[in-house]
Amino acid sequence: MAQERIKLTKKVYDKQSASDLLNRSFSELANSNDSVTNTNLNNKINQLFTLYNDLFYDVPKIGKKSHTSFFQQSRDYLGNYIDSKDTEIDALIERIIELEEKLNTSETPDKEHPFYRNGSIIVDREADWNIYYMEKATRRKLEGDTKSELFIDLLAALGHRGTWTEGVTLVSPSVISNIPPGPRFGPEDLGSAETNVEEETATFADSFNYNALQDGELNPNNYPITEMTRPSNYSSMAVQNRQRVDNEIYQVGVANKNSYDTYREYLKNRITETWSTERRLDVLSDKYRNDIEYSFTQPERDKAQILLDNLGPVLRRSQETLVYYKRLWTFVKNKSANNAQAKKLMLEAQANFENNINTPVADNERNEYGGWKKGKDNFQNIDLN
Repeated sequence: MAQERIKLTKKVYDKQSASDLLNRSFSELANSNDSVTNTNLNNKINQLFTLYNDLFYDVPKIGKKSHTSFFQQSRDYLGNYIDSKDTEIDALIERIIELEEKLNTSETPDKEHPFYRNGSIIVDREADWNIYYMEKATRRKLEGDTKSELFIDLLAALGHRGTWTEGVTLVSPSVISNIPPGPRFGPEDLGSAETNVEEETATFADSFNYNALQDGELNPNNYPITEMTRPSNYSSMAVQNRQRVDNEIYQVGVANKNSYDTYREYLKNRITETWSTERRLDVLSDKYRNDIEYSFTQPERDKAQILLDNLGPVLRRSQETLVYYKRLWTFVKNKSANNAQAKKLMLEAQANFENNINTPVADNERNEYGGWKKGKDNFQNIDLN
């Protein structure tokens, strides 16, 4: 019997080919179509973890076959894995960012003088009109003296009810001079709300929108002055007629004096009002200059510069108005003028009015105003406080 020869062939895969054909991931194992029973699967899983536990400390930490690769392979299989440590790290980063923002936006604690605390009042013991409010270790000078409404209101706001000397600390001028100066302290500092540039500009812009050149009541020619003298035949007139003429001349004199007094009173009131406005604007100008130099923050200094720039034209107009008033007041400053004097002065005022009101204001005239009571002597017989 002839023997049958059977040819056997064996296909061998090298390592690279086997890796290309076989899926070595756990997903392949889990999704395999092998007819492996659940019992065998559980046994293999148990064997896997038994070997893993036995070899745990022998497996290198890093490398292709290491704890690191095993962890990464498992993490990739799970998908959307969230490490609790990552969550904690993210929370800590957010907290750091929050604290940094809070630190950047929070104000540093106010500086305080070692002896005169913030919120206290110090007064020059040798000149009690020099009053200062302590803030951020600086001295803020108050406008006015111990009788001013600002000082009285500030004492009340700080809770003092006794005499003013009980609510302040008297300090020598040499000590005061060594305390750094701060911005001036005015009525607006006691207000509840801070104004912006537009609001504050409106307060002084609207306070003086007067134009002297358009004020008809300033013109003395609008106040009648009547000339009346005795007739040439006065001496030959009957006594009764002479008395009638004298009475008429007297009544004309009274009317002329009334015109003088009326004009003088109107001009005096205008001078008083404009003087008060100019003084307030000048105080504001001084305050803004002080704020530009001594305010605590740059935005406060910038605001003061803008306000000073906007205030300038209004202050200049009020000072020029005072120049016109001085020219006119020269003729009617006599408060006790009789009938004849009143007529003479009004006629001079009328004759010079056009020239006085139309001559441009010179710098030296305007410079007579500005500063504490500067220019007050230009208006004799007017009580300008």
